[in-house]
Amino acid sequence: MKRGILSQIAYVSRREWCYMRGNRRLMIILVGVPFLYITLFGILYSRHVITEIPTVVYDQNDTGMSREVIQAFGDSQKFRLVGRVYSEAELRQVLETRRAIAALVIPPDFQQQVKSGRASPLLVVVNGTNMLFSNAVLAAASEITGTLSAGVSVARMEGQGMLPSRALDTALPLSLRLRVWYNPTFNYTNFLLLGLVATALQQIALLYVAVAVSREKETGTLGELKRAGISAPAVVLGKVIPYLAVNLATLNGVLLMVFTLFQIPFRGNLLLLGLLELLFFAGIHALGIFLSVVCRSELEATQLAMLVAVPSFLFSGYTWPVEAMPPVARAVSAVLPLTYFAGNLRDIALMGASLPVLARDLAVLAGLSIVFLPLSIFFFARQYRQYEHASPTGS
Repeated sequence: MKRGILSQIAYVSRREWCYMRGNRRLMIILVGVPFLYITLFGILYSRHVITEIPTVVYDQNDTGMSREVIQAFGDSQKFRLVGRVYSEAELRQVLETRRAIAALVIPPDFQQQVKSGRASPLLVVVNGTNMLFSNAVLAAASEITGTLSAGVSVARMEGQGMLPSRALDTALPLSLRLRVWYNPTFNYTNFLLLGLVATALQQIALLYVAVAVSREKETGTLGELKRAGISAPAVVLGKVIPYLAVNLATLNGVLLMVFTLFQIPFRGNLLLLGLLELLFFAGIHALGIFLSVVCRSELEATQLAMLVAVPSFLFSGYTWPVEAMPPVARAVSAVLPLTYFAGNLRDIALMGASLPVLARDLAVLAGLSIVFLPLSIFFFARQYRQYEHASPTGS
């Protein structure tokens, strides 16, 4: 008897439900992964605010009053004083090498101006390549300056009688000036677009190379390579190199468009940029080919690649600083390749970051290739032996 449409739908749905129940990995992805991601994202932002911003002090006044200002910044949870500098050149070097994010600059005549009733400016310099730090520094510094200013005003008014005309001048004896380096206009495109470029290229590269070997296994075409006398290392490297070349060319084409069409400044070294790109994509492709080797099907490889790609942008430290993450989120960030690429791409472009600054991250990216490429060859060679008795072409 012919089934009605609803009966047909119910039949197919029952079959699919049985398949889903029997596929443990699929059920984990459908049900477990959303809860996992939301938990991780909740942990990522659990501190709500950015604290412990590395800050250096350039005190040109060196008086009791300037030390009081320094103490106020040191007591704030928002700032972590990491040292002193003694010239503007040294200050710039500290920011450029990323040993500090912000600097408190106290002018030479600070105490004299405050005591004479004139508003004395405190200067806070901040690395503006990451706008989250810039906004946090501005808000925290304004709060501290306002509190100190009110305290000084009260002390002055208690110590001397004051005419109303003078009260206005001394109501705010301290003022704050913020100087943003490397992204002075708070240009959101400068801040965000390079990170999106890095994320998009990583996802594309990882997804497609992750199915390069699993596709051959699923379609049963590895025997052709064996019969042609191709070795296991040659198969793995032969799979990686075309994707590596295409993705490098694509990334540089996109960056050229970003720097010309969208007017994002580039202040860095092209050779250093090329080295960063090469090590990043070599690591990503090594990881992708490893997933492709250990997975039994294209679907399985794609699923695992997505588990890596989806949280990468948020946990890379690009949209929320790694320093402001709790330990669990930092651990996740530390194992994601994008963590070592996206921020460095932005810093090379906007502030001309140098090789010594990037050396540690470049070493980590190189380590991905050093670890995953040999592992891929090792595991693939074991799988490849099942074709050991296939006859080479022409024999």
